[in-house]
Amino acid sequence: MISSAIDSSGDLVVSIVNLAIVRIAEEAPDAEHNYGHAKIEGLGAMFEGGFVFAAGVFILFETVRRVSVGATSQQSGLGIATMVPIVVLTLATVMYLRRVAKETGSVVVKADAMHYATDVAVNSGVLVALVLVRLTGWTILDALVSISIAFYMLWSSLQIVRDGFDIVMDKSLDPTMVRELANIVGRCDKIMSFHEFKTRAGKVPFVDFHVVVRPEATAREVHDIYLDLEDKMRSLVGPNTRVLMHTEPVGAQGPQQSTQSRQARR
Repeated sequence: MISSAIDSSGDLVVSIVNLAIVRIAEEAPDAEHNYGHAKIEGLGAMFEGGFVFAAGVFILFETVRRVSVGATSQQSGLGIATMVPIVVLTLATVMYLRRVAKETGSVVVKADAMHYATDVAVNSGVLVALVLVRLTGWTILDALVSISIAFYMLWSSLQIVRDGFDIVMDKSLDPTMVRELANIVGRCDKIMSFHEFKTRAGKVPFVDFHVVVRPEATAREVHDIYLDLEDKMRSLVGPNTRVLMHTEPVGAQGPQQSTQSRQARR
């Protein structure tokens, strides 16, 4: 129960911080932040993961301390009555947050959903421990479950921090998706070749590449090529995807780039 109370108290603080982060991330690009503010969600996820990690360390420390001084659990019946509705409400929160994260692509909401998913495990573990203690009278079970909860929180926090770190470090999209995106460009018969193909994951994914076209291609033709590629890429990655295409006439790119273009097209 103490483990769950500590974690739930931290949830309130983290949720308030996440609210501020989501509001900032939704702000439009400005003169100082030309690409918007979405990457702050990476920092928010790292903060949330760090908070969960700290809570896990504290629970582990407190459990070991209580066992060493011989403290025992009390009022398991009241604890069971308290934990049942908490588990149900937390599970409903996780389902809602996952739906919102999928619809918006928000990294910090996804991290929050993962955080509350750990709460489901935490609270379920507490409920199991209380029932077992009440049935068997073995109070040591409470400590063992608390230690398991602490290690689970430590592991989950590292996953959350990793996701936030990937956003801050501009990690590319999934390799499979990158290949599919490159194939979209390669299948366009109006493009001679392409190179410098780059992607960036996050709430606002980026796809950036150079294409080589015939010298006589008009601006209208190039624009139509771009719109077609943008539409196909957004249907694959998501509607918020930013597609950046640089156009070059045949012969304008260097020898090394030409080799990369032929390899990518194959």
